[in-house]
Amino acid sequence: MIHFVLLIVCAVAIYLSCEWFVNAVEWLGQRLNVGKMAVGTILAAFGTALPESVVTLVAVTTGGTEEAKNIGVGAAMGGPLALATVAYGVTGAMLLLKRRRQHAVVLADTGMPPSGPEGQALGEEQALGDETDMRRLAKDQTWFLPIFVVKVALGLVAFAFKPTLGLLFFAAYAVYFWREIRGGSDGDEEDEELEPLKLQRKAASPATWAVVAQTLATLAVIFFASQLFV
Repeated sequence: MIHFVLLIVCAVAIYLSCEWFVNAVEWLGQRLNVGKMAVGTILAAFGTALPESVVTLVAVTTGGTEEAKNIGVGAAMGGPLALATVAYGVTGAMLLLKRRRQHAVVLADTGMPPSGPEGQALGEEQALGDETDMRRLAKDQTWFLPIFVVKVALGLVAFAFKPTLGLLFFAAYAVYFWREIRGGSDGDEEDEELEPLKLQRKAASPATWAVVAQTLATLAVIFFASQLFV
């Protein structure tokens, strides 16, 4: 029973810490004058990927037993596999549902049949986003899918220097990180008001020390909670 309670407590702690982390990095991106797309694809995405990433890192590097290391391997392979199957399936189903609803709206507003070329194009544009959104999505997928295919392929073979190839994945992410950061902000981005920093909820513009403190503190909680979780 104690193990079960600790498992739930650690999971909740990791979740809440990630929520606080994302809240902090939004303000950190503003302080660093980083574009919102870069904040979303780099800083916030890093925060949302922290649970499985830290669980994997802790299990593989600090796990004292073979079972702990196997948890790390399972988390490393299972996370992207779930994203590439369940998450893509849910996303695709929602887009199809939204497109069907948009077709009905187009027919009601314009009188153009949804099956017609103009009505279908308008409905798909409203459902899937504009050309800029599609370009961003395609760019991220051209990074993720080839790397994931290589990762899975390497898992099917064994050779002596394979562990050192892990550095290539870090290098690939470093290149992606650099390109996103240098890309800056897009001209069509709207100025959206950020959610107040959780450490200074009443401050319209929180202090830099509070932003940094919340970022580092949540990282520490995530790491130690993940270690106990494993």
